[in-house]
Amino acid sequence: MKYFTYLAVSVMIIAVISLFYLKKPNGETWLSTSVVINESQQIKDKIISFTSNTFEQAVSSVSNTPSTTRSKIFKWQDRQGQWHFSDTPHPNGKSVEVKLDPKDINVVVAQDTAILSGSSKSSAVNSTSATPRVYDPVSIKKVFDDAEKAKQKLEQRTKQLNDLNGF
Repeated sequence: MKYFTYLAVSVMIIAVISLFYLKKPNGETWLSTSVVINESQQIKDKIISFTSNTFEQAVSSVSNTPSTTRSKIFKWQDRQGQWHFSDTPHPNGKSVEVKLDPKDINVVVAQDTAILSGSSKSSAVNSTSATPRVYDPVSIKKVFDDAEKAKQKLEQRTKQLNDLNGF
């Protein structure tokens, strides 16, 4: 497998290098350093203009937003001691307005929010399965037996792979 990879990479390198020497019917080479330099410069300019425009637009949209139009955040504590955050004050209790510094806010992409509604994909897994206790000798013996079986399977697999590489 390793030799096939070396062979494939070598063929690809030779094919790319040959594009610098093979000629089109009009006499020009298929690929030249000037073409590569010009194309890469154009791509670089496009990327720079795109990123700078996006950054400038984001900065202008944030700086043009007056502080009075930003939403307020209120927090309050219920009878069980649980804190709640909302954009409206709590009607039956004392709410405190929270001042947030935009520099301290980190936005992270959520992975799976289904757990919040109680319909998580992982809820289908049987949660009543017996979990082994840490100091239970039967559980410890089972873990060691499983590890030994895994080790034997890995050794068999390694031997099979070595036998195949011998051909």
